Amino acid sequence: MPEENEDEKQFFKDLSATAEQTVEEFRGFEVNYFNSIERMMTALPWLADYNKRLQSYVEQDFAAALEFAHELRQAKDMQDFVRIQSDYIQKCLQSFAAQMRDFVETYTNVASGIFTRPFAHEDRHAG
Repeated sequence: MPEENEDEKQFFKDLSATAEQTVEEFRGFEVNYFNSIERMMTALPWLADYNKRLQSYVEQDFAAALEFAHELRQAKDMQDFVRIQSDYIQKCLQSFAAQMRDFVETYTNVASGIFTRPFAHEDRHAG
């Protein structure tokens, strides 16, 4: 039995290492994506706030994924693994809901700013 327990521990350590590597590789993609978006900001300045919010969401998600990968190393058995995974999924769902509320608010503010600016310009010249 002790050998089986050691095999499980090694499995979770290997799984954690793979998860960490995957998160880090995806982080490289994320950096390239946001660099591209920043170059577009000069043409579309109204996207700046949206981009900052999106980048913040992604950073939060990466941090949570890395924390999950690190916690996997601590799993002693399948029950522990299920608990860690359930906690992670619950955190993700809560984070997603908060991010969506924030995204909708940010999008609404950006959209209302775009639509009110032309009218504000016309109002100044009407008087």
